[in-house]
Amino acid sequence: MNEPMYALQRANGEWLTTEIEGARCLPVFQNAAAAQRVKARVGALMVYLPQPLDTAVLERLRQRLPDLKFWLVDETNPNASLTPGRWLSAQEVVALGGDGDYALTA
Repeated sequence: MNEPMYALQRANGEWLTTEIEGARCLPVFQNAAAAQRVKARVGALMVYLPQPLDTAVLERLRQRLPDLKFWLVDETNPNASLTPGRWLSAQEVVALGGDGDYALTA
């Protein structure tokens, strides 16, 4: 099984969302290490922790934010930014990262 994809979540349960190309999105990362690398470059993200994504978490996010899209952050970009990257569907987030029961809360 693949390692799950990750997103950033605050201790209070709030997920990092942002606007990219005019759409509200959840930045996602290929793995926990990628999330940590980007977090280290973008100082405002220090209050967030990488959390694994699975179908249950994605479903809860979609219920709260029906128009939410998913943005795979390019971790190799040296800039302090969440772009460049590319759009992913919720199905791709699960397929590319596996579908274990990884996350405890959403």
